[in-house]
Amino acid sequence: MKVTAEVTIGNGTYEDWLEFFNSYESERKQFVSNEVIEKVSVNSAVVTFEIVNLEGLTKLSSRDDIIETEKRMQITTAIK
Repeated sequence: MKVTAEVTIGNGTYEDWLEFFNSYESERKQFVSNEVIEKVSVNSAVVTFEIVNLEGLTKLSSRDDIIETEKRMQITTAIK
């Protein structure tokens, strides 16, 4: 399933978010393929990818450290 996610960073910059996002890239790659990250502005990005394991991706996205950082950075994600 191909997905496009629009990411908005309320407390930080694209570069801050990218550093965080890249910190768990190797784990994410187990559940997605063909990931493309595009900077839209200083506070937003678009990520397109194909989900190969939805259950695994959901579990990863629900991890406490990821949720905490997303909350602190005020990250919102809209799936298109």
